[in-house]
Amino acid sequence: MTETDDWSWVTHWTDLLNQDQVWRDAQGTILSLDGMDPGYCSRVRAFVLRQADDVHYLIGMQACSGGDHLSEQASIDFDRAFADFLDAGDDPTAWLEQTPLLVALKYRSEGLPARPTSCHCGYPIAWDWEHSVCHPGIIVD
Repeated sequence: MTETDDWSWVTHWTDLLNQDQVWRDAQGTILSLDGMDPGYCSRVRAFVLRQADDVHYLIGMQACSGGDHLSEQASIDFDRAFADFLDAGDDPTAWLEQTPLLVALKYRSEGLPARPTSCHCGYPIAWDWEHSVCHPGIIVD
């Protein structure tokens, strides 16, 4: 997060689910995730996960009412995100845990940067690769 970043559009913490840089506290202060204490990140993550059902419902209601006035690319992105949302099905917590904010909070809770530069497998992070399948020290042919 830089001094010039504008987060004035954020009105509620649910606005931040699709990014991995900041958190908005109860007073409305925008905090850099990398500047937050790991313990605080853990508490924030637990707070968000306790509200998974309500957030899932809220996002669903917002998604159902939007999307008509979007550009072609924004419409494609909306459709993709809405499909992911629908795939959550009966497990809103699992869906919420996959959002960039919750992933970053998990990293920070473990004392890692919000955006780690290398995977536990030792390779640089590639955002198009699911690193949870990596096994450190094991070579797979």
